[in-house]
Amino acid sequence: MIVYQQILNYTLNSGWLTPFVTGLKAGKAKARKCNCCSKVSFPPLRVCLCGSAEGAWQDLSGTGTIIWRTTGPDGDFALVQCDGADTQTIMRLIEFGANVTHGKIIASDTKKPALCLTPNVRPEML
Repeated sequence: MIVYQQILNYTLNSGWLTPFVTGLKAGKAKARKCNCCSKVSFPPLRVCLCGSAEGAWQDLSGTGTIIWRTTGPDGDFALVQCDGADTQTIMRLIEFGANVTHGKIIASDTKKPALCLTPNVRPEML
């Protein structure tokens, strides 16, 4: 057997997802609103479930509600419904208590573009 190490460097362009990726890096949720049915998708869909490819970028409020959560060896994660979006996404949870269900969206502390959710108690929960 001959062992040969090969290293490849790639540069991947964001393309139509540039506003989304820029938002991830800044800790902002950039969603796509369908021009046909007005559904808001986060993460964005290139083609809406209604079949339309026409849409516009919009900022979400920066908060979200936990739908389901799990804890594993890599930390706490949840299926999150971002306020203002019609779809759901997975986010890492940062310092969440067991009973907290709503949070504020923040940038990941890793060098990878991602969003996390940190506790943000709603006024009606106080």
